[in-house]
Amino acid sequence: MDYDVVIVGAGPAGASAARFLAGGGAKVVLVDAARFPRPKPCAGWLSDKAVRYYTFIDAARRKVKATPFKRLTFHSPDLSLEARYGGRTHAGHIVLRRKFDAALVQAARRAGAKTILGKKVVAVEIGEHQVAAVLADGRRVTGRILVGADGVHSTVARAAGLRPQWNDEHLVVTLSKTIPLTARQRTACFGPSNIHVSLGFGMATGYAWAFPGVRHASVGVGVRGRDVGRLKDLYAAWVEGLRTKDMLPKGADLADPVGAAVPAGAAVEFENHIGKRTVLIGDAGGFASAASGEGIYPAIMSADVASECILKALAADYGKTEGTTCQDELLKFRSRWRERMAPHLQMPNVNITFLLPLIFTNQEICDRFARAFLFGENL
Repeated sequence: MDYDVVIVGAGPAGASAARFLAGGGAKVVLVDAARFPRPKPCAGWLSDKAVRYYTFIDAARRKVKATPFKRLTFHSPDLSLEARYGGRTHAGHIVLRRKFDAALVQAARRAGAKTILGKKVVAVEIGEHQVAAVLADGRRVTGRILVGADGVHSTVARAAGLRPQWNDEHLVVTLSKTIPLTARQRTACFGPSNIHVSLGFGMATGYAWAFPGVRHASVGVGVRGRDVGRLKDLYAAWVEGLRTKDMLPKGADLADPVGAAVPAGAAVEFENHIGKRTVLIGDAGGFASAASGEGIYPAIMSADVASECILKALAADYGKTEGTTCQDELLKFRSRWRERMAPHLQMPNVNITFLLPLIFTNQEICDRFARAFLFGENL
């Protein structure tokens, strides 16, 4: 057997799991079809919770010179109104995923994890005592436990029989573009320490965003279900609205946005995170906020909770604990992630359609929406 744990997918969930597990003494390999750094369509919003709770995330954030923000400006669906939330401390950070993800892979390596990059996993094999990831070149990478951290279209989830694909109602589909930005343009277009959001933009089920980083800005729109067919028009309208409000650099090229999908809040309604010797985390397990689609912090948190269970599962598998089995310990992930993460992931239990207009007339409602959006608090 090659390793204790085989992790498929080296994004924030997989790289964090590798770092946690290797730091806990497990023999770990991290496998990904891409070589890092690699492009990743994403708004790049890193919750301040991740920075405060995990020192290696803070170190990665500093290494890539993430842009902190304290303020959030809401724009009405027709862009005619604005409302502002401003805290005294950092609410989050904007990272360029290409650099940030590479920094997390490096952190996993420093903790002792091995990496196999640029090799696609095409199948998995799950037996009574071991698992294997089969690479495109025919090589089999074996271990005791398999972690699927390979994104929304997870090969592991499908091959392990845990989920063929996400249902449409679970997905937020996005179009976004990352553009270069100077410090002067950032202040002139977006304001100091500020991000911009339009909830229900164009009366669609989702939101539009403009998130400025150190030398880039992410501009995009994400929607659910019936509004996916409107996505291109909504993106074009959002870009035009930002131009009209002088919130884009002159000559910025917003053509040819990149599509992506986020399983926003899907984990809450999903039961199959655990299979035989298999665990799903990050987007593969639906760990993204239902209210905002923010997925980096939930990915890291799911990796943390899963790693605690996996280390105990390995101890049981090696015969170091009595009265429990590897599978018994893995199954505890089902309840433990809900205890620690469900409130952050689930949609606020209020009539958002009714409250949304009040953001622009009532500062308390504005602040409550901002805290729900930024920190996963319940309205």
